Amino acid sequence: MISSHRLPSHWPGTLFVVGLTVVWTAVRLWAFPDHVFPLTYVLPLMAAVWTRRSWHAWGMALVFILGAVIRATIVEAEAAADVQRGLMLTATLLNIGIGMAVVLAIIRLRNHLDAHNARLTEQNAELEAQAEELAQQNEEIKIQTEELAQQNEEIESQAEELTGQNEELQSVNDRIRLREEILQGLLESTRLPSSSLAVLEDTCRRSLSAIGCPADCVAVLRIDPDALRIKVQACHEPHGRVPEEWPLEGSIAQVVIEKDCTAYVSDLTKQRELAAPFTPADRIRSILATPLHVGGKTYGIVVACSVTESHWTQEQFSVIEWIAAQCGLIVEGIRWQKVLQQRTQELERVSQAKDQFLAMLSHELRTPLTPVLAAAGGLESDERLPADAREDLRMIRRNVSIQSRLIDDLLDLTRLGRGKLDLEKQTLELAVLLRETAGIVAPDLDARSQTLVVEIDAVDGCYVDGDGARLQQVFWNILKNAMKFSPPKARILLSARMVADDPGRVAIDIVDHGLGIAAENIERIFKPFEQVSPAGKQRGSDAGLGLGLAIVKVIVELHQGTVKVSSDGVGHGSTFTIELPLVPAPEPRALPPAPTAGPSARHADDRKLRILLVEDHVDTGRVLARLLRSGGYEVEHADCAAAALELFLAREFDLVISDLGLPDESGLVLMKRLREIDPEIDAICLSGYGMEDDLQACREAGFTEHLTKPVDVQRLRASIRRISTSA
Repeated sequence: MISSHRLPSHWPGTLFVVGLTVVWTAVRLWAFPDHVFPLTYVLPLMAAVWTRRSWHAWGMALVFILGAVIRATIVEAEAAADVQRGLMLTATLLNIGIGMAVVLAIIRLRNHLDAHNARLTEQNAELEAQAEELAQQNEEIKIQTEELAQQNEEIESQAEELTGQNEELQSVNDRIRLREEILQGLLESTRLPSSSLAVLEDTCRRSLSAIGCPADCVAVLRIDPDALRIKVQACHEPHGRVPEEWPLEGSIAQVVIEKDCTAYVSDLTKQRELAAPFTPADRIRSILATPLHVGGKTYGIVVACSVTESHWTQEQFSVIEWIAAQCGLIVEGIRWQKVLQQRTQELERVSQAKDQFLAMLSHELRTPLTPVLAAAGGLESDERLPADAREDLRMIRRNVSIQSRLIDDLLDLTRLGRGKLDLEKQTLELAVLLRETAGIVAPDLDARSQTLVVEIDAVDGCYVDGDGARLQQVFWNILKNAMKFSPPKARILLSARMVADDPGRVAIDIVDHGLGIAAENIERIFKPFEQVSPAGKQRGSDAGLGLGLAIVKVIVELHQGTVKVSSDGVGHGSTFTIELPLVPAPEPRALPPAPTAGPSARHADDRKLRILLVEDHVDTGRVLARLLRSGGYEVEHADCAAAALELFLAREFDLVISDLGLPDESGLVLMKRLREIDPEIDAICLSGYGMEDDLQACREAGFTEHLTKPVDVQRLRASIRRISTSA
């Protein structure tokens, strides 16, 4: 495209062309004659080259052609022949055509050149703009390069700082690790029975690394009246050890203790005025010392020593002060540990004395109660006595049983507190156990005119793995509570059933229609010493100590069972439910061999059971022998171990019932001798000692069962039946 500023203006150019055309046409028409080669028409056409408008050239050419035609036909019509005029007109037209071709070619070429120049100009402009952009980008890249270089410098500076910080953190971590090791040693000293010297020595050894160079030795010194004495020390090398005794007067230790601050001496050889325990041959030259406090009092000092002249840093001041604080805690902790051990030993001695006292008290209380309970139990059913006398005897037996129960609860509580309530488990038939318990409480039910309904047929043939005496204690305890809190002539239900959603467990329900339990007391009833009484009811003389149900809960849980109570409230009775896991029935036993002659022969079914009763208490022996004989047993009574041994050698016995506290030797020793004579002899231990150690000793001596005095006749007969049945 041709730029408009390079062309002549439209109207001036057009007027110029028109004027030139008119003038040139007029001149050619009249002023000049025609020639064969009228080249002069080319000259005016060149004006169109100047205006660069092709239509100007075409306009001029048309006018020139028209003028040539007019000249040939009008002006020179008479002056020349037709052939000449035609030749001249043809030459003129050819001249005009050649001129037009030349002019148009020049115009086209000029336009093409102008367009090409314009494109070149535009390209140059674009190139210049791009060059400017590149220059600007180069400037930006240069600036960014400078910024990156500056950032690299900053990153390198930060990297150097981070490296320094990492090194510092590593150093701090090392110091923290050493302090943690010291603290770990402190914790171990409180857990393990380590001596104070071993713990302090280990702390000093770790402190060497915590303090770092130039420390060659760390020591703990204790204040004596006139000097400081080394308690422990740890050194890198033997030559760095410090003397066992330090002077106090005039030494750096005196300054540290009196001013209660940390201080150091860079070179002892340059400060002769300070008293020091070192001779010229010693290599210790520099000391850093800090006071050691134990229990708020100054106990001594902690020192770090160096064999070279040294200047200690502020960090080392802080470290040794921290070490002194830890040493103080260690010494104080071990001191309290010793005090605690002494107190523990004293408490153990007191506990043992208490247990011995309870055992002796139990024995002294139980022994005189045994003949009372046995005699009352045997005579209350004697029809020869008046009714009021038998009622008084029931009252005596009932109160003796309550007294015995209180003693049993106290001993069981002691066993629970010491974690020694052991169980002697065996496979038991549950229905038999429940019926025996019902038989034991039958006299008490009769005394209160109450009725016990037993519905346990559903569990006939079901077995549990447990301690028979303990489970009997559980059922007996709950039944006694039901009787106590039910009115006279009340009905109490003892039932057993399979648990519906767990066929591997059995549930025993004891239901009464007595005073009931308030909802807020349900959770309290199994806690020790808790006495739950309905509103308005005063505690009676038979209220107990609040231990029975707590002991029941523990025994049941030791059998992997549960016990719970439910009640609709005060006055609506209560239901105790005990759940126990069942076990498979035991394998049938082989038939025993036929009886043989000799001491080990067992009784036949057609004769009475022969019993050797060993009891030194005259009243107890006399009453028990009479009651056993009245039960159909053959009984021989011995009042000492020697008499019992003589009778055992002279006659055959099926069962031995022996007291432990015999006048000549223990019943345990007697039982071991009898076992040597007849290893299969069964025996029941009667003892006023009911602690777990006593029970274990009885089992080890060979007793089959253990009954704690006072002995209830029903319980004794139940034990005899169990032994005779299993024999």
